[in-house]
Amino acid sequence: MNKLVLTALTAAALLLAACQPSGAMRSITRGEEVYFNDFTQPASFEEGTYQGATLRVREGIYRIDVTVGDGTLWWGQYGETRSDVVIDVDAEQISERPETLYGVMCRVRGTVGQAAAVDPTLAAIMADETAEPEATEAAEEATPEAEATESAEEAAPEAEATEAAAATESTAGDEPASGSGDGYLFLLDGNGNYAIMVARGRSMTPLVNWTASDAINAVPGSNRIRAICVGDYLAMSVNDTFLADTTDDTYREGQIGLAAGAANRLGVRVDFDNLSVALPEGS
Repeated sequence: MNKLVLTALTAAALLLAACQPSGAMRSITRGEEVYFNDFTQPASFEEGTYQGATLRVREGIYRIDVTVGDGTLWWGQYGETRSDVVIDVDAEQISERPETLYGVMCRVRGTVGQAAAVDPTLAAIMADETAEPEATEAAEEATPEAEATESAEEAAPEAEATEAAAATESTAGDEPASGSGDGYLFLLDGNGNYAIMVARGRSMTPLVNWTASDAINAVPGSNRIRAICVGDYLAMSVNDTFLADTTDDTYREGQIGLAAGAANRLGVRVDFDNLSVALPEGS
């Protein structure tokens, strides 16, 4: 669990394009659901308590609470590494200030929540009943560490408290250990505008620049966001209304993510629920 910093946001980022969306370039139909999270199970998504924000699964929602609205975008990620996905999630901004961003990510670099990879050398040593005593001892010493890694989600409350305390001490300049932030973002702001971005480390580049839409509920309010990542095709819908699409081939696979940030001193609180990931029909 780590502090997740993506990039700085400024008031200029909220300048809007006047154009309206046209028809979609491609028709992508949602197929088999491969992941669903209603956030009733603890530790079912990336969590952390940090100097400027908290990310928590609690009482049936995933909450990102940004307490320092310094223009930093925070995100949590989770799940299998996938390429082609259709992501749906309910997102509700609870706080009332509109200088905010929140949304969905796809193809995020990282392995949060995945089983730890098995060291082939260690596995061979453990499987070899005739291994030298020194090798056996090394395997025995390494085994608890591997087991601890695989059972991180079942960590004792004391361990979680220790992790949270350590995270609180981190600063905005720390590199996130969970991932680099590389991936695609499908964002809304508190005024009812949307954008599609590609993130490279701490830098975001618009693929679809900020545009206003009557389909988006301004704050405080909730929106059902759909993000489509299929091949080089990226598309975004909100509340069953198509907004925009584009193409980009920077990333081909990764995890899913949920993000929020604020450019006001009061920060922002966003609750996510009913996160669903499906394959495109025919996959």
